[in-house]
Amino acid sequence: MKRFISLLLAMLMCLSMVACGKSEEAKGTKIYYVSTDKYSVVSKKYDFTATNTEGRIREALEELQKKPDELDYMATIPNGVDVSGFELNNSNLSVYLTGSYSSLEYYTEILVRAAIVRTLCQISGVESVTLYVDDAPLTDENGEAVGSMTADTFIDDFGEETDSLLSTELTLYFASADGMSVVPEKRQVYYSRNVSIEKLVIEQLLMGPDSKNLLSALPSGTKINSISISDGGICYVNFDAALETAVSGVTENVTVFSIVNSLTELDSVKQVQILVNGETPHLSNVEVDLSSAVSRNEDIIHDEADDEIEIEETEVNEDEL
Repeated sequence: MKRFISLLLAMLMCLSMVACGKSEEAKGTKIYYVSTDKYSVVSKKYDFTATNTEGRIREALEELQKKPDELDYMATIPNGVDVSGFELNNSNLSVYLTGSYSSLEYYTEILVRAAIVRTLCQISGVESVTLYVDDAPLTDENGEAVGSMTADTFIDDFGEETDSLLSTELTLYFASADGMSVVPEKRQVYYSRNVSIEKLVIEQLLMGPDSKNLLSALPSGTKINSISISDGGICYVNFDAALETAVSGVTENVTVFSIVNSLTELDSVKQVQILVNGETPHLSNVEVDLSSAVSRNEDIIHDEADDEIEIEETEVNEDEL
């Protein structure tokens, strides 16, 4: 009887571990979208409801066809393009598209392709994706079949198109939950060579954080009038008047250094001059002089990883007691 009970407990533990693994696998994934300016691929956290591979593929394809709530995102699979079906063979997923896919602009098509592949390759059992348009393999601008694409190597597989789409990891700074400090968040971004890396940083800041524990430090609706960088490494960012709108629960000091610290993560940027319609912004309770270029502020940074370390150390000390 004791052996039977022990065996039963072991089986239950294994089942619970499998169930937990499936639950964790459904979380922490992302749906990749194309930005409305068609310059970059952006992501949004998503938790699958389906519990098997086929169900998650179907669910992901449905999400890729939906218009996101965010104004800065557009549906990855645009209107006029439909998914007629898919097949999964030996970890390669074939997706069949119909409609006006072939009429997409050159840069837009590359971004759409990247967003589809990045989304689907997160699903367990899917290692590569092959796209078909009207039952024919997807071809590049030279008429060559694109073939299978993976999450890590699909940009290299584009051949000459590598020069059209770039990839980088940005470190962005958003407001902490109490609005008193900035917290770093890393983000992998795919973008067109036509957009400057400085503009990309600000666009990503305006889209807000991925983490639910962080807040956007920039006022909703803020637009970029222009952005440029001098030979001396000063980045001039000219916003519209919306930047002077207070962000609920976030100090204006945090707004300033969300911009400055994010831009100074770039090797090319040493200081940042913030402007509103070409003039010094009217922001109160700011610790620096905004009439001149602003340097990076390390003291305002709060890293959530430090909190986790402190918690672990506290737990160890309590155990020792």
